[in-house]
Amino acid sequence: MNLIDLSLEQLQMYRPEQTKKKDFEEFWNNRKNESALQGLNIVIEPVSYYVPGVELYDVTFNGFRNSRIHASYLKPEKDVHPKSPAAVIFHGYNWNTLQPHYAFKYLIQGIPVMLVDVRGQNVRSPDHNPYKNGGSSGWMTLGITDPDNYYFSYVYMDCYRSVDVIRELSGKTDVFVEGGSQGGALAVATAALQEGISYLLADVPFLTHFKRSIQLSTEGPYREVNHYFKLHDPLQKNRSAVFDALSYVDCMNLASFVSCPSLIGVGLEDRVCPPSSGFALYHHLGGEKHIQVYPEFGHELPAIHVERKLQFIASRKKFKKE
Repeated sequence: MNLIDLSLEQLQMYRPEQTKKKDFEEFWNNRKNESALQGLNIVIEPVSYYVPGVELYDVTFNGFRNSRIHASYLKPEKDVHPKSPAAVIFHGYNWNTLQPHYAFKYLIQGIPVMLVDVRGQNVRSPDHNPYKNGGSSGWMTLGITDPDNYYFSYVYMDCYRSVDVIRELSGKTDVFVEGGSQGGALAVATAALQEGISYLLADVPFLTHFKRSIQLSTEGPYREVNHYFKLHDPLQKNRSAVFDALSYVDCMNLASFVSCPSLIGVGLEDRVCPPSSGFALYHHLGGEKHIQVYPEFGHELPAIHVERKLQFIASRKKFKKE
């Protein structure tokens, strides 16, 4: 193992202080209240699919305040288990490789699944929000000095609303959330903000412990913030405003709102999302929690971790068939 962060022994004790502002909870409660006043306007259309026994649908719904969000909804043609939850799965940063087959491991358990396209990062989920500033590259710096206008403040609420969508489509109240990297962050945020989430599965989670992550990461989208300062604010006059805004979407700060069982996957050679950021998130999580560490892996976990997640799910009573 190439040590790129703290040792495992240090990581197991690493619990930095949260950076929440005084109005942190009020900020998110206000957004949830606003969302409740906005209709979902769900449109669902069947898609011809070549795998027998699998039903596939294109779904669109109203994102938070603006923009239409696209998702793929899958369910088994028969045998949706009445006591199973539904699942919502989120993709990585500008890297939506979640094809329908990704859901098969859940469909065979009678679990309907929705794969959500993040606004702006997919041609079927355009972002129509007017930001007060452009982005220096990618999406990390869109609206970055104002938490109410920040890109991920919108994305988190789109994901929050996606749970309402799958509840309406599936008729199920129990929903679990899953994702890797950006998807892991979106799963954490959704579990923190939504009521009644059954389980949280987050691999190599992004968007957590911002100051350390931006300082340590040598690859990936955290570098966009460094680029913003280098190109647009070389004297870092806006540094406080930037990190204040980021604190509202920092999953380390949202983690204590999570009350459901959770499983976090971390690679100790991760140069995109430093291991210490994953442990910082883990140590602040509420509820029953587990962390699986892979010393020789970076920002992509081994296939055995899929088995670990299936084992985690199988051990939960709500998933067991009578």
